[in-house]
Amino acid sequence: MQQQSAPREQLQQLFVQRKCWTIEALVRKLKYSAISVRRFLKDLGYFSSFTHNSKWYTLSTIPLFDKYGLWVFDNIGFSKHGNLKKTILHFITKSSQGLSAKQLAERLKVPCHAVLNHMHKNGVVDRFKSKTEFIYLAIEDASKNRQLTRLQSSRQVGIEVHRPAVAELSAQAAVYVLIEFIKHPQASVVELSHAVVKKQVTATPEAIARFFAEHDLKKTPP
Repeated sequence: MQQQSAPREQLQQLFVQRKCWTIEALVRKLKYSAISVRRFLKDLGYFSSFTHNSKWYTLSTIPLFDKYGLWVFDNIGFSKHGNLKKTILHFITKSSQGLSAKQLAERLKVPCHAVLNHMHKNGVVDRFKSKTEFIYLAIEDASKNRQLTRLQSSRQVGIEVHRPAVAELSAQAAVYVLIEFIKHPQASVVELSHAVVKKQVTATPEAIARFFAEHDLKKTPP
């Protein structure tokens, strides 16, 4: 029993000396294999960093997480929610109106564009193209629709009171918009635009709103 507890006690002492360690450094200090060190960490409870490719480790008793569930020590970030992808997914899913890569980077202090593109490509998150950037949304329809509605209300998708001339819908885009409108008559112009863009057809919320207004289809821009 003493032989089994000794390396765990040594491991705890190392984390008293330094709050964050890599597996390689712990292997050198403890003189055990990486597999054994990982097992000791699992027994004690740990967090791996969401920065630096998850290579840093700390014991679960050490972090003082902020209101977002994040803790940063010496520029090493740890999250209650898991690795970078899991943390990004948590924030996007819990956000009221989606988040941009810039907003996520400001919160997490790491670039997020590449990870977000990969997550979108693999169907983990959805996204909407505003005037200036992509807004990343929950993949689940009910949550996504709530986010889109709030996004529309806050005018973050480029629907301005004083806005420049809006390009007209192409004939192809108009057909797709009408099909979606017939299927979902209660959908907002933002939601219709989002649905049409999925079909690789460009139709901005402003252009849809103008199209409806010109043809008296009882749906006006917000």
